[in-house]
Amino acid sequence: MNAIFVDLGETLVHFKPRYHENIAYALKEVGYEIDERKVFRAVAKILGKHHYPSPEFGGLSAFDFSELFYELNLYPNRELITRLNNRNLLSGEYELYDDAIPFLEEAKSLGLKIILVSNATRNIYKILEDLKIKRYFDGIVASCDLNVMKPHPKIFSYAMELAKGEGIHIGDIYEIDVLGARRAGLDAILLDRLGFYPEIKGNKVSNLLEALELIKERLKNS
Repeated sequence: MNAIFVDLGETLVHFKPRYHENIAYALKEVGYEIDERKVFRAVAKILGKHHYPSPEFGGLSAFDFSELFYELNLYPNRELITRLNNRNLLSGEYELYDDAIPFLEEAKSLGLKIILVSNATRNIYKILEDLKIKRYFDGIVASCDLNVMKPHPKIFSYAMELAKGEGIHIGDIYEIDVLGARRAGLDAILLDRLGFYPEIKGNKVSNLLEALELIKERLKNS
């Protein structure tokens, strides 16, 4: 193990509001007040099926509310779905999680390479500069550059090529980060900050410092 592969959004960086929160707000505005966890899990399931970005979204797939309503067992009219599909679901406000810098600093002190692996538009590079964290990464693997998205194993394979070795991936969406990494032959840690995956027991943490402890334990036993 010579590298840590790590997600950006809701792992190192908190977007305000979160992607699934924007979707929940949109539903509420049209009369559907759905539990936040239920929305998150439905969105995660949908995004886990998307492997390629839509050209018009520059690195991300188009989110189709008809898929969401199907997962939620709701059947509104097509006009409402079209209206919702025209909404911008991305947030322009972002900040580092409190544990991000301590995590990055200690990971570096362990002598491990840190490779960022993210489904993102080209705005990722502005975010990294704004938050002054680009210097921590030995490589950046973004869907906007590769035209392929997590959970497709190709994006993880490319990250391993940059790292010139294997390691462990940390991310916040099981269907994207954990399953995608495992398909590429990588181990993975689920970062469940919101407690939305109660059924997942192994290799799950609630913050990045807990993830670091798992990594140090793995290094000690290797």
